[in-house]
Amino acid sequence: MSMCLLKGFLLISLICAVFGQDTAKCDCTDWYGRCRNMGETWADDNTWMYACDDKRGAPATFAGCLVLANNELVMPGKNISINGFWYSCDVSNLRIKYDQEPRCLVNGSHYHVGEEFREGYFQWLCLETGRWVTGCYYQNETKDWNLLKIGEKGYNGLIQHVCDRYKENPGRIQYIASIRKDIPHKSPTNKGKNQNLLEFVDNRLKEEPVLWTHDNVVLFIESKDKFNQKIRYLPASRGW
Repeated sequence: MSMCLLKGFLLISLICAVFGQDTAKCDCTDWYGRCRNMGETWADDNTWMYACDDKRGAPATFAGCLVLANNELVMPGKNISINGFWYSCDVSNLRIKYDQEPRCLVNGSHYHVGEEFREGYFQWLCLETGRWVTGCYYQNETKDWNLLKIGEKGYNGLIQHVCDRYKENPGRIQYIASIRKDIPHKSPTNKGKNQNLLEFVDNRLKEEPVLWTHDNVVLFIESKDKFNQKIRYLPASRGW
């Protein structure tokens, strides 16, 4: 019996020694209460940057907010501008807050809220929640691009250009270029090209010009940004 007690005492002593050794290495604690080593830096949720610069087991130092797009650090209480867009990192006793300027990201290009831009045949307006179609583009006789608002028609010789909603689906905008039916015309097969018929609006095509084209897009596309603001509440906010 005494031998069993001795073995139990040795096992408990060993556990205590190991636990005490791990505790002694706890230079500081992170937001979750885990131990961190002196000089260690890390980012929680790819946003909240911390650094362990103490050896007394105190909470780690909040170093700032991390901009996910390029890993640039915004210092606590500061705001910065990157490529014309602002980012901020606000700190109080109750919470830390990261903000970034809302934008529309389309094919690698960033657009400010309220900015209009072109993609393909369509003009878009950037909103805080996404982008909205406001018109369609077509080419005239001099190869210049002209804008049609939704519901408008444009004429380029014998070609009619239309920017309108689908009757069956008003949530989609369509651009149509077709030969006008109200003006008679002929295209001789053996006497050259009818110069009254303009080439297809897209000059990048290498094949023979076509006399009709059609394109359409969804009227509104929601922004795919994961967030424009993030908040982390600190223990003091719990009222403990």
